[in-house]
Amino acid sequence: YAMERLFRLKGIRYTEFADLANLLAKVPLKYIYSKKKYSGVGYGSFERELFEALRVYNGLHLLPEAARHFVFDHLVADEVRILGFEAVSSYLSYENLIKLLLIGMQASQKFKDRGEPVYLSFLEMGKKIERRYESINDVLNSIPVEKLWENPYQMTSLLKAKTGVVLSKQDFHRVVTVDFADRVNVPQKISRMNAIHDVEQLKNYFHYSLRSLRANPFYTDDYELELEKAFDRRLADITDQMLDQAKRQMELRKDFGEIHKIYHDLMERSLDIGFTEDQRHRLSDLYELCKDNLKREKLAEMGEFLDALDDVHELGDYWDSIKWYLLNNRPYLGKEFENLIAKKFDETMTRILNM
Repeated sequence: YAMERLFRLKGIRYTEFADLANLLAKVPLKYIYSKKKYSGVGYGSFERELFEALRVYNGLHLLPEAARHFVFDHLVADEVRILGFEAVSSYLSYENLIKLLLIGMQASQKFKDRGEPVYLSFLEMGKKIERRYESINDVLNSIPVEKLWENPYQMTSLLKAKTGVVLSKQDFHRVVTVDFADRVNVPQKISRMNAIHDVEQLKNYFHYSLRSLRANPFYTDDYELELEKAFDRRLADITDQMLDQAKRQMELRKDFGEIHKIYHDLMERSLDIGFTEDQRHRLSDLYELCKDNLKREKLAEMGEFLDALDDVHELGDYWDSIKWYLLNNRPYLGKEFENLIAKKFDETMTRILNM
């Protein structure tokens, strides 16, 4: 009964223990199949299932005898109800799926009150095993089956483990969850990236982390993609902060040359920094906006001064000073602004002469 329950947990639907016993007794496979009188299962499918059952049976015999009977006893009694084992077992070697089952059975004994069944869940591991099965097999390969059975502290260490095969226990619901936590801690790497405020430091850490992932012998493509997305988000945050800082600096400057220097320095380094095309446009817009604001301020200042003038000679002296200002800032102001200033001086001259 225990073997047949294990077959069903593994996804073997049509093989019974008697079929396996006949196979072990060298009964011809076609004769075993003919005695079943199946109408919905072909010979090929039955053959595959029967040899799958044989491999599970052989895997069980890798356990020490006492451990094997321990597993059998708990499969026969209604003490442990198992969830999600089929999805997990499909990706494990036969020795490792038996090890994993033994780990779960032993963990279920941590409940002192044995009055009600314990639920043994492999569902969380099942969600990630398609990508992590190589790592999981590697971890299980590194745990000798004798150590699992004979070392009383092994279960305690798995319940406290942060990586590898990890166990968690929910007393209220009487659930033991068997899960896997990769040694590659991508959330921790992302957390560290989010604490970095310098672009070069961020790039160095990202490339170092990416190299370490690619050096891992197991599948890490999803980790790399997750890390790249986190890097892009953090880089965008930092560069947005740089643009905000540049905006504040430009708004404080009252000299066109200084504003241009801030803009030019950032634009020159924009590709190395990692500005997106949108951010480059935003920087140009900020530069033009600050120039326009400074132009308006200068225009308002000159307008007030011109309105207060009532002497032609004073107007001429003021024009001489403004003329040099316009000449020095011609690369930033443009001809249109110069024409606007000249027009205001002409209007002021006409007003003074008509007084």
